[in-house]
Formats: sequence, structure tokens, C-alpha cells
Amino acid sequence: MPIKKAVVIGGSMAGLFAANLLHRSGWQVEIFERSKSALSGRGAGIVTHDGLLYALSACGAPHDGQLGVEIHKRLAISKEGEKLAYCDFQQVLTSWSRLLDYLKSAFPDGNYHLNQEVISLEAGDCHKPARVHFASGHSVTADLVVAADGLKSNCRRFLDVNFQQVYAGYVAWRAVCDLSLLSASSQALMADTFLFSQLPGEQILAYPIAGPDDAQQVLVNLVWYRRKNEDGLKDLLTDSLGIHHSEGIPPQKIQAHHISKMQSDSQELFHSSWSEHLRKSDSIILQPIFDSEIQSMCKGRVAFLGDSAFVARPHVGQGVTKAAGDALCLDRYLRSTNSEEIPIELMRFSQTRLEVGKMAVEHARQMGAPVVVSPDLNNGDHWERYYSDPAHLIRDTAVELEGVVTKDEASLFEQ
Repeated sequence: MPIKKAVVIGGSMAGLFAANLLHRSGWQVEIFERSKSALSGRGAGIVTHDGLLYALSACGAPHDGQLGVEIHKRLAISKEGEKLAYCDFQQVLTSWSRLLDYLKSAFPDGNYHLNQEVISLEAGDCHKPARVHFASGHSVTADLVVAADGLKSNCRRFLDVNFQQVYAGYVAWRAVCDLSLLSASSQALMADTFLFSQLPGEQILAYPIAGPDDAQQVLVNLVWYRRKNEDGLKDLLTDSLGIHHSEGIPPQKIQAHHISKMQSDSQELFHSSWSEHLRKSDSIILQPIFDSEIQSMCKGRVAFLGDSAFVARPHVGQGVTKAAGDALCLDRYLRSTNSEEIPIELMRFSQTRLEVGKMAVEHARQMGAPVVVSPDLNNGDHWERYYSDPAHLIRDTAVELEGVVTKDEASLFEQ
């Protein structure tokens, strides 16, 4: 069988999972990333699952036990520090940049290209290849195009697929702080614990992660969900020059008074360890929360993976694992397929993974109900009550959802 050619658009997690798996299955694979410089997650935290660890192994990206920080418990506390809920829960927590480095190390460096912005895309069909056109003026043809260029996917926009994105009614403030900068009392709370607090319209959590460059460095990743109506969101996303950043404001452009208000609110609402972390963090990011869904994960010879297809609210902690599952499923369907059959197999892939994406989005809506009940949420009052109970909240946040990485993919690589 002739060697098949795949072009992967997007050099982040979803793109690297797909590229590594296809490469190991015998495809000729090239990654094209629009960023001009190496990608960085600014220390963002990633919660790992068994499925994610399995996918790393399948990609040939061993981590030698240095992936992240292992914790053994989850705890919810009141403003006074009273224990509201507790459970034993073993999990490894890592950083976005560290995980990306493992995946990049497994892929041929010469096949990873930066500063390659897609300006148009022809999806192809059973009889003709796909073609990708870049801003540099060159174009490439391929048996398969993997659209892994994220929430703001150009590939998705060019092919005019049915994509829906709805504001969830709240935002997430994200911050990372070096554990060593915190007081002894805050270190005791945050060093080896997945920590939670919540009030109506407010939900805050933190967990330790390994530093992106040094496994011995421990950072604490914090996420604070806050209810915010659309007018309030517009204000938060407007910089000091009056420019509105509708798709997300760069951290350096967030107005200082918004950060000061957030920090003072944390001191008033929560235990002192939360406000201490936010004061000492040198990295504060604002993330509007959306429900994002696609109606088909393929068109012609183009497959949509990861955030290009579905983005579930971060409560489920499934973004990277879901991208890995998408890539494993894609590889399974295409492993023994000749070029002419690729569009047909992509439709089978899409039918399989659509249900996974929808399930993750719906579960994340349920978990976000105590922050704000969406009119689109089935049985919203029930889920608001259910996840207002801290015992349910700490048990279900960022745990592995059944089917995100399936036994079918696992058994294939065990053969």
C-alpha cells in the first residue's frame, strides 16, 4: 500500500497526539502551526487520567515517572478553614508545557513547522486529495488533513461547518504561584491536596503541578469561576484603550482595577490562603467560559479533533484527554484504510466521537450549575443542588469520564 500523507494543522496537544499516532502507523506526517514561536501554556495545569497516560505511551512519549506531582486527597474548606468534605483520591497533576514537551520529543523535529497560517482549505473527497493553502504562498496536498487548530479554528471557519458556541454565564480567573512563595499555613493546605471552596455564583479550586522546566519545582494552579452577565463580561474583556477583545483578552491587557477587585473579593469571600495565592501570583489569566459544539467532526478528507470540535467547561478536566481519545479513535479507523476510503472512514470516526464530545459538554454544564444555571441545562435545579454539596463537587471534578478513551483503542495497541 502506498505511503499515505497527513497534514496536521495545529501543533498543540490534539495535533501532536494525532501526528505521533499516525506517524507510528506508517503515515508521512507534517505539522503546521500558525504561531511564530514555540508554544507555551504559561504554566497552566493539566489533570491526568489513566486514558491520557495510556495515550502518551501509544504515542511513544514516555515520561519516566517525571510527569507531575502526585496527590492523594481532595478537600473542601469554608472561609474559616473548616473541613466541609474530604475524600482520598490519587492523581498526577502536571503542567501544560511539560506535557507538550513530551509529545514534541516523540515527533520528528524537522516535520514540525512554525509560522504557517492557513488561509484556505479544500476538503477533497474520495477521488481527489485535500489541499491546504498558507499565507506564505505555498500549498500542500494530502490524503488527510487533521484540523487541530483549537477553539478559533481557521479550518472549521473555511469549511463552514455547523459550530455553536454559547457563553455559559461565568468566567474563570486562572493564576499560578510558586508553592515556595506561600506561607507555611497555605503550603500545608495546597502542597499535596486538590483544594476546593464554593459559594453561590463562586467556585474556586487549586492543585499543585510540576514546573514546566523543572520537575522538582512545585507550582500551585488556581482556577476561580465567577458568575458574570454579558455586560460584565464585555467590561472585563475591554482594555484600557477601550478595545474589546471578544475572543479573550491577553493577560497583559486586563485592566488593573479588575485584577485588584478580584483579589479584594477573594479576601472577603474565602479563606485567606486563596487571596494570598492570588496576591503572590505573577501569572493571572481571564477565561470566558463557553459551551462549544460541532455537528460533524469531518468534511471530505478533513477531521476535526480536540477543541476544534468540542470544548467542555473546565470542571471536567477532560480537554487534553478528550483530544488524545479523538486521535486514538482516528488512528484506529484509518490504520488499514486505503486513500480512497478515507472520507468514508472519517464519517465513521465522526459518528463515534460526536457522542463523546456531547457527553463531556453536558456533564460540564451539570457541574457548572451552582455557578450559574443555564436555561439549556436539563434538570438545572437538580444539578445546582447536587453540586452545591461539596462532597459531590470534590468527587466528580476532573475525573475520568467513561468512553473518552475507549478499550477498543487500548486493545489495538496491546496487540
